Amino acid sequence: MSHQILKVLIVGLDNSGKTSIINTLEQKFASYHALKPTVSFNVRDEFTILGLPIKVWDLGGQKQYRDEYLTKKGFIFGETNLLFFVVDVQDPKRYSEAVDYFEKAINLLVKLGFSPIVIVLFHKVDPEIKDSKRILKVLPILKDYFDRLPTSLKIGFFETSIFDRETLSRAFIDGIFKAIPKTAVIQEALNDFMRNTDAEAVVLLDDNVLILGEAYKDETSRTLCQISGPFLSNMTEKLLKYNLSVPQVLEAQMEDGWLFQKPLQVGDTRFYIVFFTKQKFLDKINKYLPRLAEDLSNLIKYVVSPD
Repeated sequence: MSHQILKVLIVGLDNSGKTSIINTLEQKFASYHALKPTVSFNVRDEFTILGLPIKVWDLGGQKQYRDEYLTKKGFIFGETNLLFFVVDVQDPKRYSEAVDYFEKAINLLVKLGFSPIVIVLFHKVDPEIKDSKRILKVLPILKDYFDRLPTSLKIGFFETSIFDRETLSRAFIDGIFKAIPKTAVIQEALNDFMRNTDAEAVVLLDDNVLILGEAYKDETSRTLCQISGPFLSNMTEKLLKYNLSVPQVLEAQMEDGWLFQKPLQVGDTRFYIVFFTKQKFLDKINKYLPRLAEDLSNLIKYVVSPD
């Protein structure tokens, strides 16, 4: 089966944290402290989502490189499916410079005839400052700067930090899924499963323990699955690494319900279904869990298939 390859640009000023974001998504937490500035650009191909190859272009943010990208035009920005623009919220002196670069970049995209998904990452909203008065005051102002730019492209916004991988994963997956419209069918399957089994929340993860989709009734159940899902899936990945047996369905009794996890193999890629129920409705689970696994297997093949 031939696949399309998604082109993702990570764009922003120097020192905004672009390379650290990519390394964090790759779980290379030990490498970001001593990172050197990206020279010109670096194309990374370590990512696959739903078995679909993704090339991530990490664009250096120094002024000479920015001018070069805008001059090279189609070579850098051409055929882009998804653009993340990274803004360092802890560097207010460069806000206007960042907005100016962003405007030039999206104007070039429009001029070249491309309409990628565009997501602005308000980055370095680290856990110890995210609720501070300064950050709470500046984020709406920053968003307004970008909202007021005249462009036909729709712009999404996320607050992120390398010290909270979940914020980065959510932004990354949201962008990827918007760039692949057929992924909506996966969300529908998760919604149906939650309704049919009376589950409180359900998440789908890949073998990199990235959350690819979720459905939930309340934030508490959602958080439980978001925290437990990667933990259980990491454990299963380690068992498989050492050729140890893995249960077909893993279940854990919680204080107020039951947590389940089921591995799902689709071609060469492994996925995990994790869900939480307040009641152990085994008849419904036994009926709909195999159906969900089969549906997701078929849907994932459909999503990555050529049109």
